[in-house]
Amino acid sequence: MGEISGVPTADINNVDGFYTTQGGSSTASTTPTISLSGGTFGAVNVTVTNHSSYTNPNYECVVTAGATTTVTDANVDHTIDTGSDSVGDTMSFNDLDTATGTRTVTVKAQEFGDFVQSAAVTATFDKVFLQNHYIRIRGVTSTGADTNLRLAIEDVGFFTGATQTGTEYPTTALTSETSETGIVISAGHTYSASYAAFKAADSSLLTMWWALGTSAANNWWQIHFESATYSTAPIIKSMMLRFDGQTSASYFSLAGSDTGAFSGEETDYGVFRITAKGANLNFG
Repeated sequence: MGEISGVPTADINNVDGFYTTQGGSSTASTTPTISLSGGTFGAVNVTVTNHSSYTNPNYECVVTAGATTTVTDANVDHTIDTGSDSVGDTMSFNDLDTATGTRTVTVKAQEFGDFVQSAAVTATFDKVFLQNHYIRIRGVTSTGADTNLRLAIEDVGFFTGATQTGTEYPTTALTSETSETGIVISAGHTYSASYAAFKAADSSLLTMWWALGTSAANNWWQIHFESATYSTAPIIKSMMLRFDGQTSASYFSLAGSDTGAFSGEETDYGVFRITAKGANLNFG
């Protein structure tokens, strides 16, 4: 029996003695508490902050803009706990829908053994775009802390349009850090000249920038739009990154600065999960 008086039986128990759920506890799972990070290009990490209160939970995550569903749970990346026997506390998604306005993230939990799903918890975010003369990619932990777990980037592109459209920067296949007028590529650490920073943007998947041996402080790659050429920094609405298998970091952060100092004045655009290596990761 799917419904009683229009009420789904999956959410009710013992209505006037008429219907009793079978199997599992009739208690609803504990309502999750969540925090969001990101929002740049619509890429967001969701952390269940009371994850430790569950035993073998499952989480449902849906994103909406008004009445429009922009991300279904099937398109949310659910992490696995360290023991690889249950889901982890972090989920991530990339909201590519063109709907405008504030997004609402809705999360429900269901602990193993509980027949009834938890109440919903919500949080909101807005899609954000980049506009800085310096854009820096850094290897970090899931919380955004610096780490010496290295990055290795085979290809990178910054686009003025959504979904990797419009003008792509750099606009040419680089042959050095300064081969394109108005653009300077740099990195905090490079393993050797064979893995120079510009090789992340030379349009070849057979080369890469590699930060093997980096310190946590120097684990970054950067593009600089020089003011003499770009009096106004371009607005970046989407990005593509392709990490090589030599990448040992699981997350990267994105920050922008108009001074290049990155000493507290920069804009923090969030932490992104590296969900694949050897394949293009598209953001926005």
